[in-house]
Amino acid sequence: MSEGRKSQVILLDDRKLDFIIQPKLTAGDLLDLVASHFNLKEKEYFGLAYLDETGHRHWLHLERRVLEHDLPKKGPLLTLYFAVRFFIESITFLRDKNSVELFYLQAKSLISKGEIECDSEVVFELAAHCLLATYGDFASEESTRNDLKSLRVIPTRILEVHPSLSYCEDKIISCYKKLSGITRGTAIVNYMTIVESLPTYGVHYYRVKDKNGLPWWLGLSYKGIAVYDEKDKKTPRRLFQWKHLENLYFRDRKFSIEVHDAKRVVQSLSSYNLYEDAIHESVEEGDGLSDALSDPTTQVSSSRRTFGPSNVKVHAWLATTPQLCKAIWAMAIQQHQFYLDRKQSKSQVPAIRSMSEIAMELSTSSLSLSSSVSDLSGGAISSSSQSLTRSSSGRIGLCLVAASQELELLNALKERKQALEDVIGKKTEELRTICVKEAEITGCLPKETPVEQGRDPPAFRKRVGTAFQLSDKLNTKETQSQLGQLEVEFELQKKITSAALRLASDPSVPKHIRKQRRQTYEKSEEKLKAIERKLLKLKRQEELEKSCSLPKCAAHYHVAILCLRGPSSAFPNSLTATGARGQTVFPFLSPTWSGRTRRAVRRPPVLPSPPR
Repeated sequence: MSEGRKSQVILLDDRKLDFIIQPKLTAGDLLDLVASHFNLKEKEYFGLAYLDETGHRHWLHLERRVLEHDLPKKGPLLTLYFAVRFFIESITFLRDKNSVELFYLQAKSLISKGEIECDSEVVFELAAHCLLATYGDFASEESTRNDLKSLRVIPTRILEVHPSLSYCEDKIISCYKKLSGITRGTAIVNYMTIVESLPTYGVHYYRVKDKNGLPWWLGLSYKGIAVYDEKDKKTPRRLFQWKHLENLYFRDRKFSIEVHDAKRVVQSLSSYNLYEDAIHESVEEGDGLSDALSDPTTQVSSSRRTFGPSNVKVHAWLATTPQLCKAIWAMAIQQHQFYLDRKQSKSQVPAIRSMSEIAMELSTSSLSLSSSVSDLSGGAISSSSQSLTRSSSGRIGLCLVAASQELELLNALKERKQALEDVIGKKTEELRTICVKEAEITGCLPKETPVEQGRDPPAFRKRVGTAFQLSDKLNTKETQSQLGQLEVEFELQKKITSAALRLASDPSVPKHIRKQRRQTYEKSEEKLKAIERKLLKLKRQEELEKSCSLPKCAAHYHVAILCLRGPSSAFPNSLTATGARGQTVFPFLSPTWSGRTRRAVRRPPVLPSPPR
């Protein structure tokens, strides 16, 4: 199984979620995981995107696998952004308070980054509402200035225009004092009302060039495709509404749109002598009839293509890279589909909620979204049950069933998680035991050893090879005799002395320990020499006994025969049977007797050489 790719999803409240994206994980499944942290119900407005080298956002296709996109190759960590993908005219169309808060966080982030352009006075007023929604009523100037440093509500462009930061803070504090007494929900609603009136709100901007090489901005929004000057994002030069677009396509770096041209439709109708008084006038200065004819909804033809391609005009732009061109095309297709889906489902959408109702719902929640996203029980269910009382009984039943199913699924996932954690803990303990055993042998702890957080890994010292084994001859030898026991003792002491020498030669231990081991080795060596001397002495005695045992028997037999014959025949003339002290002497019975010289010759015994 592949390890996957490490990724990090940055949320709208600047929190970060770490994931390991597996090859088969789709973008839709990843979005579900992220949305579960907010208990988000209206996921259709949100998406996941990554930034390219030019700073443009590329949105993930929910049906495709995450790793199949043209993701950045640089860096081991993939960074994705959870953000609002489809903006709407007003937050009154949102049914869930969590969605409203996410739209508020998105707007606040865009204001602070300068992506939504507005005047300084508007920025100061928005910052004051943000302070109230976050910290409540005004307390003191010192605390407010500290809060402003952590909120980051002043764009860099505003700081460049005004002389100092303290001037901007004074203006914000002045507006902040005027808002004292309003609720948190009212502050959020007022904030969004101001932002929604700004011309750059809800527009996704892309830098392009025309066929002459002049730079432009393409703005994609719920209204359509707008074309802006490079230095002016507020006022579009031209707006192509979604209802007038016929086709969208791209090739390499070229992005093209086919627009339904009302002027050409009127000119084609003139060939049929229809509404001649209206079509002779220009569209800009025509009356109501001309406007009606220009509107594609009042065409007499059953299709926009009825009069051929002459009523369609093509507009094209060039992007910096083919990947950016594809991202523009994909975003335009999705925004157009979002427009069609909303248009088709407008009859099914419940009544638009009032701003006061939304403000009340936001104010009654005791915790903000950023502090309660991880709590999926209790408060979230109770707040949703309060909003259910405003709906019909049929919708209440459906929502309760959905809530119970989500709760059952959540409990099942928690049980599954606990079971997996138990298995992982058991396997981790087994791995730790194996690694410790390996470290006891090698003296080095493996890298795979799991270490508990906050604890240092145990230290091990490499073992010196001191193990030994006695030879099979000694193991099978009979050790009943004194010589056999002494040989076993000698062999054992020899192995001990060799092990002591290796320990004394170990350079990894301190000097004083090596000195102690050297003394131990010298004692072992002295003991080995003492056993060796004792063993040699015992072997010498046994060899002497063996060499004397056979001549004694033969001599006794020969003397017995001679005695039967008589004393004269027993000893020849050259030999004396009586010694100096009147004892009978048998010279050949002596162990030093030599048959050749017939006299006693003392030969040194042949002893085995001492083992080295």
